[in-house]
Amino acid sequence: MASFKTALAIAAGFAALASASAANARGGAKEVFVQDYQFAKPMHGYSGHSGNYYCDYQRLPNRKCSINANGTESCRIVGWTLREMCQ
Repeated sequence: MASFKTALAIAAGFAALASASAANARGGAKEVFVQDYQFAKPMHGYSGHSGNYYCDYQRLPNRKCSINANGTESCRIVGWTLREMCQ
């Protein structure tokens, strides 16, 4: 029974690779671009189409953490990362 499940999983993996290769051969797959920008305060990015790509943004806090004298962790935000993802 376990060998049947293993064979099924391997076959599913090959099917996924074959369909991905077919999409690449047709030119249907685009590269994904990820770029990080550092700021002192949270910034907004434009989410939408930019040419042939759709871009979206995430605001991620940069935290600096330390352990207090009583053993608890204390964190504060020291900056922000604006992550741009286009595909």
